[in-house]
Amino acid sequence: MKDAGIEFGVAPFPKFADGTPMKTFMGVKGWHVSSYSKNQDWAVKFLEYITNDENAKYRFEQTAEVPTNVALVDDPAIAENEGAKAVALQTQDAVPMPNIPEMGEVWGPMASALQTVVTGKAKPQEALDSAVKQIEQNIQQNHAK
Repeated sequence: MKDAGIEFGVAPFPKFADGTPMKTFMGVKGWHVSSYSKNQDWAVKFLEYITNDENAKYRFEQTAEVPTNVALVDDPAIAENEGAKAVALQTQDAVPMPNIPEMGEVWGPMASALQTVVTGKAKPQEALDSAVKQIEQNIQQNHAK
């Protein structure tokens, strides 16, 4: 967006009126080597290489993907980045995203709700109530036991 000349800011979610922080989902990426790999040693070396501090910082500089390497927390390129700061602060109040199939039913209705709000076609409460209803229906239809 910066390249397009769009001015924007990034910040952690605000707290509720009583001071309670909003709990957001936190997702993480992981790498693994299959026990069936015929080249486990090479695969491990590759993963160590792409996740080392130098390459994690490079990936951040190229993609803005906030690194999980603890050693990079105080690196000025990351510590002074508005987006990385916001992610780090929000992560303190985040909860792990549930690893359940039903989560797949959330994203479409939520994206639609946000779209209707930002385009002025619906008020936030109305859009979110509609999204919750759609999410519940999707879960019932696709995941009922």
